[in-house]
Amino acid sequence: MEPLFSEKQLQEMTKENMITLLTTMQAHRQKQETKIRLLTEKMKELEFMNALLSDRLTLARRKRFGASSEKYADGYTQMNLFNEAEQEADPNAAEPETEEIHPNSYKRKKPAGKKEEDLSSFETTEVIEHKLEGEERFCPECGTKYKVVTTEKVKYLKFIPARFEVVEEVTYIYGCPKCGKMRRPEKAQALMKGSVATPSLVAGIMNAKYVNGMPLARQEREFARYDLNLSTKTMANWIILCAGRYLQPVYDLMKEEFLCSRYVHGDETRIQVIDEPEQKGTTQNWMWVYLTDENSGSPRMVLFQYERTRGGCHPVEFLGDTFEGYLTCDGYQAYHSLPEKITVTGCMAHARRRFDEALTTLKKDFTKERLKETTAYQAMERIGMLYKIEEMLRGKSPEEKYTERQKQSKPLLDAFFEWLHSLEDAADRSSKIGEAVLYTINQEQYLRRYLDDGHLSIDNTVAERAIKNFAVGRRNWLFSKSIKGAEASATVYSITETAILNGLKPYNYLTYILEKMKDLAPFPTKEDILPLLPWSETIPENCRTKRPEGTST
Repeated sequence: MEPLFSEKQLQEMTKENMITLLTTMQAHRQKQETKIRLLTEKMKELEFMNALLSDRLTLARRKRFGASSEKYADGYTQMNLFNEAEQEADPNAAEPETEEIHPNSYKRKKPAGKKEEDLSSFETTEVIEHKLEGEERFCPECGTKYKVVTTEKVKYLKFIPARFEVVEEVTYIYGCPKCGKMRRPEKAQALMKGSVATPSLVAGIMNAKYVNGMPLARQEREFARYDLNLSTKTMANWIILCAGRYLQPVYDLMKEEFLCSRYVHGDETRIQVIDEPEQKGTTQNWMWVYLTDENSGSPRMVLFQYERTRGGCHPVEFLGDTFEGYLTCDGYQAYHSLPEKITVTGCMAHARRRFDEALTTLKKDFTKERLKETTAYQAMERIGMLYKIEEMLRGKSPEEKYTERQKQSKPLLDAFFEWLHSLEDAADRSSKIGEAVLYTINQEQYLRRYLDDGHLSIDNTVAERAIKNFAVGRRNWLFSKSIKGAEASATVYSITETAILNGLKPYNYLTYILEKMKDLAPFPTKEDILPLLPWSETIPENCRTKRPEGTST
């Protein structure tokens, strides 16, 4: 390779030219070192993936062609569970010391009154008294009658399995013996005409499916064990009818309140609906989720909306012309086509997750000290400092958060993205670390926006938590049969998840709504429904929980 400059050219260079040349060479060297480091990390990542795929291939071959019994390495014998003591016994082994037999274990001190606090929510239905009777009440030494000095009370908790009760409604019809005029007393309207269903029964089915993730088929089998013949189809019809007739008006009013907020979150997750027309069996449909958080300055709520596709038109349609403010979401491009009056803010957790994946591939071959030198580790460390600041700001007012973020978070975020841009040219998208670097750079304008307003969150994890119950349920029931069923599910999930966020018991709250809504006129007014919203102060105490979800016991 020929030199860039001849000896004569180098001798004739001025001092300024030499300084410029050295600066350029140093920058080029730094860029090459960065590229080498990233390539080294990519190589380790590929080695890890190769080993992983090799292990999977070996297991697949063994499963398909190998013997059905397990094979062990040389010198290893499978222990028989029934002769473990004889097999492991060693007559020449020394006896253990006393300290080994009776170690000084740490005993956690039980908080005073803990049992009473745990049982305080339940009514005492049975009292068992232990008294001395007859001759036992007299002292055998002196014959004096014993006197009660004090009492010892111990409480236990019994469990009574679900049971069904039949309510028989008898209406007396009256007639005038003189003129023949007939009259019947007024009675409460049935939940569904011609059906045995009651608000408590339908609420129990909804609670089991949408809160506890129990599919209707499993509920049918459980009911059969209690001698109740209630088919999956019947329960599905009840849910769809009650969701549309009684819960949908509550949902619509919740959405009206939601669109008045200026700070919301959005996300989407998969769902498969079998009866969607002209759709392949493997095609995925989508459940969109919109919610407010504790910083939104509006009531806490979660709204699910079923849509056939993942198109960007759906959030535009849902938010409509009313909403104006900030939407926190992940990096999905569909959210970036929203109207200008909606400002999209990003999710730092998604960026952090990509660097964590890159770091995971390196842990197999790198020591702890070498891991600290990797780009992925340094990125995680920088992002971790931003989250540490957010922890310190928890509970502060939006104004205080804005001030502290400008003072503490902004310089760190500026340095973080300046560092990432220095790696951009050497980043290879085919590697995990390259993908993480480029993704974060592409999302820079959205990831920075949480600094602009103290009401905003650094990430979108609150939306992911809201989807958790839905995801657990989906793992059990796998798919929805009909479009109406998916839409009913969206309505019920919205009601139950919002109830949980507002410290309500979902079952009690569903029962309360169904009871109240069935007694209202066919077209209830807004004033009729407002007291039924989950954050209403008029919700009965029996619907409220003393231990909100997420608190530890």
